[in-house]
Amino acid sequence: MPAKRSRSTLTGIAAAVAAVVVIGGFALTNAREGDDTVRSAAPSATATDPSEQGTGTGGTGSTDHTGSTESTVAVIARSGPDLPGPAVLDRCDSDGRAAVARYDTAALGDIVLQCGTSAQGYEHIRVRHTRDWQDVLSGHTTQRDWDDAMLTAVRTALTNPQKGLPVDAGDGKVCYAAPVRFDDGSAPSPDGFVKVIVSATTERVITAYPTRDSDC
Repeated sequence: MPAKRSRSTLTGIAAAVAAVVVIGGFALTNAREGDDTVRSAAPSATATDPSEQGTGTGGTGSTDHTGSTESTVAVIARSGPDLPGPAVLDRCDSDGRAAVARYDTAALGDIVLQCGTSAQGYEHIRVRHTRDWQDVLSGHTTQRDWDDAMLTAVRTALTNPQKGLPVDAGDGKVCYAAPVRFDDGSAPSPDGFVKVIVSATTERVITAYPTRDSDC
């Protein structure tokens, strides 16, 4: 696993990404109005996927190691393990800083999805976006839960993002995105993509939600 990036290194990454964003002239539009943590931003990102490989998010979370530079798709298996698992969620009842999952990213190093609070992490996504992720599964024959889909999509977006990502999202945050499909090749409707917002200063996942936009 690569050495953890220092704060100065992360600051440099954010600055470099911001410069690319200015040149590109993109702007991030939150597909879910009212998400307080993602007001405005600019583009960036790349992606990879989780659940079928037995990379459950139990214990202290799982770490991915991928070096692919090709854009990949977050493939949601219609049958598979219950993510993140009861052992992880039991810890969330008493410790918001406990890790639900860990991701080894090329741009920022080790990123953690914490149990979190109403403002960031798994709890924020549960409170604000459960219905959105349930809609992703709607109409598809599956026994998976909303967080099975969410964790699969987040893993892909962070560890093997689309070319050009992540991008600066302002206020020390960066944006990742990836297309989402089911293992039968079908796409969620109308939200065929995922966006993941990460704090570059705390190395934490802030939020993740389905969207119809293909980039940040």
